[in-house]
Amino acid sequence: MYLFNNTIKIGIFLILYFSLIIGFFYGENSSGGAYPDFLMRMSLIENFKKNFIETFLNYHNLNDRHSPLFIIIISYINSLGIELDLIRLIHLNLLPLLVFISYKCLILKFPNSHTNLLFLICCSFFLSASLRSIAIWPDSRIIGLFLFLCSVYFFIKFKIELKYKYCIYSNLLLILSAYFSPNFSIFLIYFFFYYFKFYNFSRQILNLIFLNFILSLPMLFYVFILDVNFFAIKAISNISMTESLNISNKIFIISSLIFFYMLPFIFSKLPLKLIINEFKINYFYFSTILFFSLIYFFNYSNEYTGGGFFFKLSNEIFGNSYLFFLIVFISFLLIVSLFQLNINNFLLFFLLIISNPQLTIYNKYYDPLLMLLFFLCFDFKFNMKKIINNNLLINFYVFYFFLFMINLGRNFI
Repeated sequence: MYLFNNTIKIGIFLILYFSLIIGFFYGENSSGGAYPDFLMRMSLIENFKKNFIETFLNYHNLNDRHSPLFIIIISYINSLGIELDLIRLIHLNLLPLLVFISYKCLILKFPNSHTNLLFLICCSFFLSASLRSIAIWPDSRIIGLFLFLCSVYFFIKFKIELKYKYCIYSNLLLILSAYFSPNFSIFLIYFFFYYFKFYNFSRQILNLIFLNFILSLPMLFYVFILDVNFFAIKAISNISMTESLNISNKIFIISSLIFFYMLPFIFSKLPLKLIINEFKINYFYFSTILFFSLIYFFNYSNEYTGGGFFFKLSNEIFGNSYLFFLIVFISFLLIVSLFQLNINNFLLFFLLIISNPQLTIYNKYYDPLLMLLFFLCFDFKFNMKKIINNNLLINFYVFYFFLFMINLGRNFI
C-alpha cells in the first residue's frame, strides 16, 4: 500500500534539502575526502587566475586527475568577484537537481509506477555521504553525473519513441558530461550498441560518429597534441601502468560494489525469493571457476586506499582480505543468480570495469551510479517494476542512513 501523498513528498524533500544546507554551514565532510580535495583545488583555482595559459598547458604536473574544465569555470567565476563560499552554495544545488533528473529517468522507465514513491526513492540520495560531501565541497563528479543522467534520460526516450533527435540530445549531453568526468565517455559504446541495432550502417550513424568526433576534438587535441595527459597521473607513484590496469583487481572490487549497492534490492521479497528458489548448482561452479581464475592475480593493497566498502571492512577488522574474498565469491553468485546473462549486461559490466583505468577504486565513484544503472539499464531475472514499493523505499533509506552514520563515525574516530 502506498502511504505517501504530495504534501508528505514535498515535506520529506524539504527536510532533506535543509539538512544539506545545515551541512554546508557546518562544513560537513562526511565522506572524509571531499574537503582536502577541495583545498587542493583551491590552489589550482588561484593558479588559473594568476596565469591561465601556463596552468592550462602544465595541468598534468599539478597532481589532479580530474578534468580542468570544472576548475577553470570556478576560477573564472571567482575572478569576477564572486566569493568561493557563494560559488559553493550555488554548486550545492546540483544535488537536488540530481535528485530531480533521477526521478525523471525513473518515471520515464516505469511510467505506471507510483510517482511519489519513485520521487522519495531518489530523495534518499540526499543521505549519501559521498554526494553530500562533493555537493558541499565542489567536485566535477557531481556535475558529470548530472549531465550523464540527462543523457540517459534522452537515451531512454529514444528507446521508447525511436526518434533520431533523442540520439543527438543524448550524445551531446554525454560528451558534455565526459568533459567534466571523462570516465563517463566510455558509455558512448553502450549507446552506440543500441543505435547500430536500429540504424545499422546508415547516414544517421555516420552523422552521429562525425558529431562525436568533432565535439571530442578539443579534448583529443589537449591530451594527445598538447600532451597534457592528466589521466596518467598516478595515485601511487611506484606502481607500474600494468599493475594499475590489473583486471583482477577491478573485477573483484567492482563485483563487491555491485553486491553492496544491490543490498536494498536484494532485501526486497522478489529478488530474495529468486535467489533462494531458483538457485542452480551451475551458478556455484561458474562462480568458483571465475573466482579461482582471478584470485591469483589480485594484488590490491590496503595502502592504496579505497577498495570499496567490503575491502576496507575486511582489512580494518581482520587486517587481511579474507572476508573481502568471501564477499566477492558471494557477489559472483549474486550476479549470475539475479542478472540476465545477456549481451546488454555483459557490455555494462565490461564498461564499468574499463571506466576505471586508474589504480584506486572508491565507493564514491559508483554512488549512486550503480543503483541508477540497476533501475535504468541492467536486465534482471525478476521484474524490477514489481519491487518498487514501500519495502524498497525503506531499504533505500536504511541503507543510506546506515552508511551515512558509519562515515560520520569514522571521521570522528
